[in-house]
Amino acid sequence: MAGAQPGVHALQLKPVFVSESLRKGNKFMKWDDDSTMVTPVTLRVDPQGYFLYWTDQNKDTDLLDIAYIKDARNGKCTKTPKDMKLRELLDVSTLVGKMENRMLTVVSGPDMVNITYLNFMAFQEEIAKEWAEELFGLASNLLAQNMSREACLEKAIFRMFSADRKRVETALENCNLPSGRVRSTYSLSLSLYHSLPLPIYPCFQVCSSPFFIYMLSF
Repeated sequence: MAGAQPGVHALQLKPVFVSESLRKGNKFMKWDDDSTMVTPVTLRVDPQGYFLYWTDQNKDTDLLDIAYIKDARNGKCTKTPKDMKLRELLDVSTLVGKMENRMLTVVSGPDMVNITYLNFMAFQEEIAKEWAEELFGLASNLLAQNMSREACLEKAIFRMFSADRKRVETALENCNLPSGRVRSTYSLSLSLYHSLPLPIYPCFQVCSSPFFIYMLSF
């Protein structure tokens, strides 16, 4: 039709935002299908929304890259334990509401075929529902799926730090930067990072974020 305007579809991209409750964390019970053990954990998300991680009573921490999350389920679509002993451990009479409404199932994997399930149970239905909605929102965020170069570098550094703390501290020490248990921050811009001398540049595989340097104090 003459004079018709082409259709324009505008999509407003929302920046990644991690709610305070996810940053502070909540108490959950972690369970597996192939075990009758129930592990109390504290579930959290880092402020940048890169990783979902949980810490047990022994201070052991595991993490999951949120980019690998395919779905976060709550309610009827969640997995529930089939073993009666495990159900008895989880279905405590003091907890209010149906068990399935307190369940949080995190589906993750590199693709839609090779997937794994992480099973958690909250102590309140509202907590499980909030976590399912928030995690799915973070995993499906278009800006998070198309991160900048600096954000990708920062995310890689966070993963390296959790996997090999000593390697990171050695790199900082070689660059004469704060390392070990220090209560200080060091603001290093990305331009200064790229201007480091060539002998130092290859070994300085650490993030220039003040937040990252502050992590060394813990």
